[in-house]
Amino acid sequence: MKIPDVLENLEITEQNFLIVLCATVVIVVLFVSFLLIKGKNKLNWYDQNVLDMGQVPTHRRCTTIYRTNTDDTTTEQRPEGLQSTTNIPKGDLSNLFMIPKAKKGARSMFSNLHQNQFDRGLYQFPTGDESACSSVTMAAVGSIQLSVSHDVNLNLLTVTIVKAVDLPTKREDDLPNPFMKVSLEIPDSKKPNVDHQTKVYNGTVSPQINEDFYFSVTAQQVSTCRLEVMVYDYDQFSVDECVGYCWLTLGRINEHFEHDVPTQFWAEVLPYEDGENKGYGQVLFALSYLSHAQRLTMNIFKVRNVRFRNGGNVALRVTLLDGEEKPLKKKKTSQKKAARSVQFNECLTFSIPKHTLCEVFLTVELITETGTFGIASRTLSRMQLPLHKCKDLWRAIIREEKSQARWYPFEQP
Repeated sequence: MKIPDVLENLEITEQNFLIVLCATVVIVVLFVSFLLIKGKNKLNWYDQNVLDMGQVPTHRRCTTIYRTNTDDTTTEQRPEGLQSTTNIPKGDLSNLFMIPKAKKGARSMFSNLHQNQFDRGLYQFPTGDESACSSVTMAAVGSIQLSVSHDVNLNLLTVTIVKAVDLPTKREDDLPNPFMKVSLEIPDSKKPNVDHQTKVYNGTVSPQINEDFYFSVTAQQVSTCRLEVMVYDYDQFSVDECVGYCWLTLGRINEHFEHDVPTQFWAEVLPYEDGENKGYGQVLFALSYLSHAQRLTMNIFKVRNVRFRNGGNVALRVTLLDGEEKPLKKKKTSQKKAARSVQFNECLTFSIPKHTLCEVFLTVELITETGTFGIASRTLSRMQLPLHKCKDLWRAIIREEKSQARWYPFEQP
């Protein structure tokens, strides 16, 4: 085949390709135009609903009766279908019915209540008899639930301490460790009183106890026996402190005790005050005496429940007095920042002959110092302790052991 013929065939093929391409473009344009026209003529949802509503047959409605003045229209002039079934009185009808208010949604706990929603009966207290109130008031500091039963055949009195609620505490930085001592005083009995003790319940003011204690008592003596419960706060580093007590005569509970059905009741715990403490605070310290060195050591730990009018620094000043109350020696602790409870943890020593130990007094003063180098001082509270009345000190001297720390109340300076 010659070259000119090949070129002629290529030109014809290229011309045919252009024709086919143009035809394809025309067909696509026509198809797209058809789709656009069809979509434009199609009704949307709103037009379709209007068209459907227009095709629904119309319903005939009842004609409305217009009234211009209801007071002038009598019952006889009304249409038959509009006759009233009840007689409505004329005039002001506000006292005959009430239009209810619209209910709101969910009420918030912070929204104010309406005055009609208060139950006024909850705030009305009956006036008590003034003759029933005594001039001396005693504040209760918690309560104890007790259970008492008596077995006539065994002459056995069972006292159960069930639980305690809201026991007192003198601690400010921690919860107490309460335990209780139960004793029964039997009149005209030659035997000494028997004391029982519960376990120590750490870090709570409302312990669940459920402990039983038994006492040998005849049926004739039960009603005259006196039950006493002492509440203590256990402290690992000092003497256990009594914080409350309760007592009662068993004859006031019930005349007859049944072993199968014990008598349960609540007893109020009254505050226990060792001496007259008028709110000047307490100091915790321990005394020890070294016989061969003739040296008295005073370990001062802390002061609590002290009322300060102004801030500043406080210190403890200890004075050693002889029998005629003449000062022999005087020492002072370091200054601490004033607070309701102050930690000292200091040791003061005094050289005292052994034969004069019974004639010596200790005076402890809580002072606040002001001015340069603490020149001016003011005494906030004080206490005086005769050494011959310090049982812990003499017990430690005799037994040659360390004495335990004890709380001592301050008095007015």
